Amino acid sequence: MATQTKVVSRTEYLAQRLRLLDLEKAHTRQSDELAKLRRELPVVQVLEQYTFTTLDGAGNKITVALDDLFDGRPQLIIYHFMFDPEADAACPSCTLFGDHIPPLQHLNSHNTSFAAVSRAPMDKIQSYKDRLGFTFPWLSSHGSSFNYDFNVTTDPAIKPVSYNFLDEDQLKQRNIHQFFGKGEQPGTSVFIKGGFGIGEEGKIYHTYSTYARGGEKQIGTLLWLDLTLLGRQDQRTDGLGYKRRDEYTPQDLRPTASVTFI
Repeated sequence: MATQTKVVSRTEYLAQRLRLLDLEKAHTRQSDELAKLRRELPVVQVLEQYTFTTLDGAGNKITVALDDLFDGRPQLIIYHFMFDPEADAACPSCTLFGDHIPPLQHLNSHNTSFAAVSRAPMDKIQSYKDRLGFTFPWLSSHGSSFNYDFNVTTDPAIKPVSYNFLDEDQLKQRNIHQFFGKGEQPGTSVFIKGGFGIGEEGKIYHTYSTYARGGEKQIGTLLWLDLTLLGRQDQRTDGLGYKRRDEYTPQDLRPTASVTFI
């Protein structure tokens, strides 16, 4: 049931809005400080020679190295797109993330390349890309240890469980082991090429990874809804509660009779 929202005069509203503005400004300054601290993290050399499957311009499968994904630029962002090799479609919440990947020219103009990586085989990935109209680079790590090494596929039979920097016991203590103890998980990892005072030229370094809710800022729909009175309306149990955009029915898009303030 919706909570009761107080109706006030414009003068009283303005006074409360200005108090909130002070908090919003403090939050922005804190976000700037976090970005600075993120840039000050040390880096770790990537020692594994990872390879991925993709398609060339003629649609033929080819194998490329992690170095190739930089496309000549010094930085690389990889989104770990949840797509189990046995699944017929990628995760709906990751698909929502995919809908918000910006035109890559903007990142490219700032020395940064982008790619998505999944464990699903390339045939399934390409079919899904075609279905959703995605144009960003999306490669398969099928058969490699990449997803396991960056803790976005968890399987205790292969390596000790770790997700969002928590081990299996810590996940159990937080009662979230059932979500993150096995299977595909979302995340983003960032890499940089050595040089310009960072490591050794020609080597690749891992600079940052974020998991779970760490990717929310890249999903603009959530931030738009955060501006509204009804908020995200998250009273759902299936991921973020969004369907793939080609799965919505006219009924889904009609106004609902009742909502819950979240």
